Amino acid sequence: MTTINGRIVTPRAVVDGSVSFDGRIAAIGPRNDAADYDFGPALVLPGFIDVHMHGLGSFAVFEVSDLIEVARMQCRFGTTGFLPAAASLSEERYLEFGRNVRRASDLAGPGSAEILGAHFEGPFINPVGRAGMLEAYLRPIDLEECRRYLDAAGGCLKLMTLSPELPGGEDLIRLLRRHGTVVSIGHSRATEAQLARAIDAGLSQVCHLFNTFQRDGRDPDWPWSRGLLDAVLANDRLDCEVICDMVHVRPEHVRLAAERVGPDRFLAITDSLPGAGLEPGEYDMVDGRRFTTRDGAARLVADGTLVGSVLTMNRAMGNLVRRCGIDLVRAAKFTSTNAARTLGLDDDVGSIALGRRANLAVLNDDYQCIATFVDGRLVFEKVAT
Repeated sequence: MTTINGRIVTPRAVVDGSVSFDGRIAAIGPRNDAADYDFGPALVLPGFIDVHMHGLGSFAVFEVSDLIEVARMQCRFGTTGFLPAAASLSEERYLEFGRNVRRASDLAGPGSAEILGAHFEGPFINPVGRAGMLEAYLRPIDLEECRRYLDAAGGCLKLMTLSPELPGGEDLIRLLRRHGTVVSIGHSRATEAQLARAIDAGLSQVCHLFNTFQRDGRDPDWPWSRGLLDAVLANDRLDCEVICDMVHVRPEHVRLAAERVGPDRFLAITDSLPGAGLEPGEYDMVDGRRFTTRDGAARLVADGTLVGSVLTMNRAMGNLVRRCGIDLVRAAKFTSTNAARTLGLDDDVGSIALGRRANLAVLNDDYQCIATFVDGRLVFEKVAT
């Protein structure tokens, strides 16, 4: 049995105390003078779960070896589970991605964050809403093609982002739901009626809320025009991803989302690319395009298009609390609990509660990760300098 002291963020309160575990959480109580680890005033949080990320460090999440390296690196930032995401690829590359994620999830060792499955961002995306995606790789809905993805991933295709207004959208959603895949609307120009039909068919999530929604050309500083986003915010059946880097979405709009979406449907994501967690530089996307990570975001070298973030989940947590005024209990739901629920894992991970697996992140007062536990094993500890 391992016991750690700190400020424990439970689903209901922040407790200045201890948590004991042996793989699973066995007790939460007052500070223990005989604790194995005393983290003082540091926060002890449920390990972060990121359902939308494309890269970390110098690695893109595609090759098996790179996926395994990313899984190891995630622990440095308090992330204990994640869905690697791929966007705008050929069919052959999507098939390879699905197979690679399945293999990497089996091969990643006990010192790693868990690869919880694959997120296919595309390929069934409306070209009008493509944003940073390559139009050549976006295509009409093909149910047989989707079945090939499901077969290649072997149960690991956990999330697909699509544009439901494309012909066959509702049939595709039903097919994915029959296989246990969460379906997300993204890069879309759906009408309110099309959105409603998609939800009835089984769509339950929104890909990076505010981003790639239609903008109002009369006010370039305003992130959307009236229409689909208003319908999303008015709907209480949708979980909503939000990139919490304060670049993709301004703090006031994060607060708006938190207020309207509520404590249980907000999913903090990174949408990170290679270069996240590193100093600014230039890197390659999986599709070969070059981008820069200067000025706090990833932008294409060719034209400056915003294509992703350099965010890590510990920084997302810090941004929610410090820059958006979200309290710690809600922020822990946004960064872990809600994602666990969307993936059907909330009885197992995503909160510090009795019986849950001891997947924990410990952050100092600057929201730097100083320790990470997976299944009760210490997999990362920051060396004091």
